Amino acid sequence: MAPRRERIDRVLARQGQSAGRSETQDPLQPRRLGHCVVDFRSLSLPADVSQALAEAFWNHYGVRPPHSAELSWRSLKIFGRFSGETHAVHRLVDINGALLARYIEWLAGQRGSRGQPWSKATRCATFGTLRKLLQWLERCRPGLLTPLEYPYNPFPYRNRDRRRRHKASAQDLRSLLKACERDITQLRESRQHSDGERVAFRDCQDPLQSRGALLSCIDRHFGGVLPSNSALVGGDYRYYVALNKFGGRRHIEACLYPSVHTILPYYLAILIHTAGNSWAIADLSCQCLQAVPLLEDQEFLVWKKPRATRIQRRAFRRDSPLEPPSLIRDLIEWTRRLRPRASTVQRDCLFIFKTPLAIRSLSEVVLFGVIRAFEARHGLQHFAPASIRPSVLTSLYRATGDLKKVQGIANHVQLSTTVGYVEAPEVELQNRVRIATLQRAFLGHIGGTSRPPEHAKGASARSDGRALSPSDAGGPAVSMFGFDCADPLAGIAPGSRAGELCANFLGCFTCPNAVIPRDSRTLAKLIQARDHLRDAAEHLHPMRWRAVYAPPLKILEEEILPRFSERELLQAQELVANLPVLPPMR
Repeated sequence: MAPRRERIDRVLARQGQSAGRSETQDPLQPRRLGHCVVDFRSLSLPADVSQALAEAFWNHYGVRPPHSAELSWRSLKIFGRFSGETHAVHRLVDINGALLARYIEWLAGQRGSRGQPWSKATRCATFGTLRKLLQWLERCRPGLLTPLEYPYNPFPYRNRDRRRRHKASAQDLRSLLKACERDITQLRESRQHSDGERVAFRDCQDPLQSRGALLSCIDRHFGGVLPSNSALVGGDYRYYVALNKFGGRRHIEACLYPSVHTILPYYLAILIHTAGNSWAIADLSCQCLQAVPLLEDQEFLVWKKPRATRIQRRAFRRDSPLEPPSLIRDLIEWTRRLRPRASTVQRDCLFIFKTPLAIRSLSEVVLFGVIRAFEARHGLQHFAPASIRPSVLTSLYRATGDLKKVQGIANHVQLSTTVGYVEAPEVELQNRVRIATLQRAFLGHIGGTSRPPEHAKGASARSDGRALSPSDAGGPAVSMFGFDCADPLAGIAPGSRAGELCANFLGCFTCPNAVIPRDSRTLAKLIQARDHLRDAAEHLHPMRWRAVYAPPLKILEEEILPRFSERELLQAQELVANLPVLPPMR
């Protein structure tokens, strides 16, 4: 007979008993959360209200990511300000439906720093934090509160009036990525040069001899982290003199570890490549790279998104110098001197940097002022990190037209979520043009109007009934704008059929059969086509120009010509005058 199994105690621990948490962990005691300190005693609330809200807060929001709990704490501070200004809360029993309605009216009267009223979404989020805590108390601490009647739908259509976030164009994203790559290349060259100097003066004991000697002495005596100026002056004064001699503190620190200014290009480049959420990419860990099975030349970049139910990941080439795997290895090597001195929470973060006061990790609050200086230095349009993800997804959808592919890159479970990201006026216009083209082709197919005349049929078919191919014409087919077409009779363009000449043969900017050789003469034809389309706007009807010629001009200016370097464009510009004149647009 088998031995009887020991009985399991299934009685849950009650309040006051040991439940895996020390009794000394008072919820009212201050605790550090992210970049702030949560102290419920600092709120203008009665003691019993603070005790109840603190217990609900740490049980409901305490297990969430620090940035999410920090936002909830800020909303609770607003309720504390309401209590201090109105003196409406004297004890816990005062929290009832009338008080909540008064709190909603008080939120409606709040103003921002520029005097504008708070948006409906902001007021809803602020009130929602308090409501969730009260609902937790009703559910988990029954009898503590009087029965509450919450106001029904106090913020109707809260997202209807919300201003849409500005989305950068593909050209602006490309300019931003090129600016990041220039900074990264310059930083790498500077670090390689300083590493060579450090190796050459590895055994030197005099920091005044050279910059390499100073860096070597800092590694040897200070663990690779430069002390404060007061510590240098109070200690060995030679270090302070050498610091001023070889470029100053900022210049020397850039050779040892990153600052917030030098780590920004790495963050933006990884953010553009991954098309991830800005705060999720800022929280990347040092273990974010994983091998791709059966593909040795690629690696997965893996990160966590708390709102998602699965791990986010993208595959990149391992050895490409400007793709995320190489950038991440650079950052890990560059920040190795800071990690032993960082806090336990920040030690595994990828984006850590040194400030004059402490070692910090990247956050959106820190990035706000640094991005403005980055924009001014490179002459870029204003952007926000949170706008990069929808901008990249929208540009990808406009280039491919494949919503499923965009969904895979965005790591979305539902296709409707991806649709919400790529919705934009430009995309809606492009979709309307595609729908109109398909409708016109369908109606022409039914009515027979899309069939070519008899002489055109004879020109596009052989005597044996087979369709003509480019080889029958004695070479590749070249359109008026300089494209070589692999098969103009394939019938893959909207409104075209197999065996008939392509309907978009005059300007096949979006055709997958288009072949653009990287030579000066072809580039000169593209520049001539761009100028020709611009000149057509002066004598054509504006509505016809916008409907017919503006879309290919936009593709030519934003998608094709920016792929060539400035030197290639200058060489091709000299050949434009020798090209045959293009026929006028009609």
